[in-house]
Amino acid sequence: MTTPGQPPDHRCAACSEPLVDGVCPNTVCRMPDRGFSRLYTVSDDPEGTWDLIRRFKYDEERDLADHLGGMLAAYLIEHRDELSRFDAFTTTALYIGPRAQRLWDYLQVILDAALRVAPDLPFEPGLIAKAGPTGRFLDLGVEERRAIAEHDLRDALHVPDPARVAGRRILVVDDAYSEGFTLREMARTLLAAGAVEVAGLVLVRRKGT
Repeated sequence: MTTPGQPPDHRCAACSEPLVDGVCPNTVCRMPDRGFSRLYTVSDDPEGTWDLIRRFKYDEERDLADHLGGMLAAYLIEHRDELSRFDAFTTTALYIGPRAQRLWDYLQVILDAALRVAPDLPFEPGLIAKAGPTGRFLDLGVEERRAIAEHDLRDALHVPDPARVAGRRILVVDDAYSEGFTLREMARTLLAAGAVEVAGLVLVRRKGT
């Protein structure tokens, strides 16, 4: 997502967000160890798209999956050449188990909808996994989010089959990006397992999600 008329040197090199006083407003983009190379964003309508995600994810209006999956597929098709360097698209790791707060894999439902539109997209679910529940980020402050990511989330992440990751470029798909702490941990884990590049693709960017 970019601001029309914003010169390239006035945008973050990682996420293309307009700079504020010369720096990116996203905390993780400013970290030397952010791990991910780039962040791509599907929607230029953050409030409208977040409303769809909130209704789908929290209110379980599952019929919205086709709309969200269609948006994802359309973006991937439109940017196919730019994203062709990635060997596999996977989702942010979710925990769907007996202690889970949410007992359905909402990201996989969106991916399934996208594949109905474009069956040839190189999705490979399960490249990274989460062993247990971790704290929710919704409505928390930046430092609280960072603490959860660097402790509970970091400890819970693993790569089930490093051979599927080693030497490959991985694009991690998620619903929303706030500060980047989750994507940083996904990238950290995948790179440790041998990935040569990790980037992120989100439907929307919105602070506080």
